[in-house]
Amino acid sequence: MEPVASSPPEHDQHLLVVDDVESNRDLMRLQLQRYGYQVSLAEDGEQALAMIARQRFDLVLLDIRMPGMDGIEVLRQIRCSYSQLSLPVIMVTAEDQEQRLIEALRLGANDYLAKPLRLPVTLARIEAQLSVGRLATIQEEVVRFTSHDLKKPLLVLMDIAETMQREWRQTGVMPADSGELLELQIRTGQNMQRVISGFLDQEVLGRGREEPLRRVLDLNQTVQKSLQANQDYAARKGIVLGSELAEPLPPVQANEFRLCQILDNLIGNALKFSPRQTRTMVRTRAEGGHVRVEIEDGGPGLAEDDFAKLFVKHARLSNRPTGNESSSGLGLAMCRQLITLDNGTIGAHNNPGGGATFWIRLPAS
Repeated sequence: MEPVASSPPEHDQHLLVVDDVESNRDLMRLQLQRYGYQVSLAEDGEQALAMIARQRFDLVLLDIRMPGMDGIEVLRQIRCSYSQLSLPVIMVTAEDQEQRLIEALRLGANDYLAKPLRLPVTLARIEAQLSVGRLATIQEEVVRFTSHDLKKPLLVLMDIAETMQREWRQTGVMPADSGELLELQIRTGQNMQRVISGFLDQEVLGRGREEPLRRVLDLNQTVQKSLQANQDYAARKGIVLGSELAEPLPPVQANEFRLCQILDNLIGNALKFSPRQTRTMVRTRAEGGHVRVEIEDGGPGLAEDDFAKLFVKHARLSNRPTGNESSSGLGLAMCRQLITLDNGTIGAHNNPGGGATFWIRLPAS
């Protein structure tokens, strides 16, 4: 059977509970595991620091009062290596430890819980800190992905400029097709402007406000924008970029900038890894209560080993770009992150006649 890849589920958050009282540790582990968290335990500060050095945790629940190295010193050492965003720390304190708590907050504790712990409050504060971390991660990845998206139009601009410069130096006159080249420069610059403007709109994520950018979209219109943005790239690589868009198509509710980033990346990848004189097709269709977009390329297809790492950040696949383009290994992983924000899925499969098809699926609105 032909291998098929789809976006894997997210791993459960991994918490570290640090408390010198065994019964406290065990109770917290049982309660948190019941709500789907992975939980590791440390009985003192030295063990906690050693565990943090060896493996990644999403959040630390740290008791202030412990023999030997207390929670304040553990926090101090954690903050030498990890920021409040990269490793949130929630202090666990008794009512008579107010001054120590103030010291901990000044040292970079994210929040605190008072003993005796109440499970609803504990869960709410853990989730609040994890949510902030997830938004910060998305923000960082959007910056990287936007930089990634700007590389392609920048290369086109440089290619046009170098072509015109070379003709001028050789003949002393501008190329005969200067008008067409200038129009291409303008279109490419407008595409870059769209990417930058969309990124600036996403700054709302970093300001902690509810995102206002999800709206009802005609998916075919969004696909057309991405097709237009990639036509010049396809032409310069000698690849036919076509489409078969189903009509009528149910609308979807999504963030258009994110959706364009996903489509631009998938279409760009199809062109990047396909040889000259091939065809890349973009199709849309309704599928039950969902809408599906497929990007079928004319490349060599995916190796069997590629499917397990398609959507893994910085993974290197077996194929190489056909036009000496760069490949960061970031785009597909970011596509998976972005599509899940709109309750969608992403996947890929090889085509019977050669090449590969990448697809996204969104709920119909």
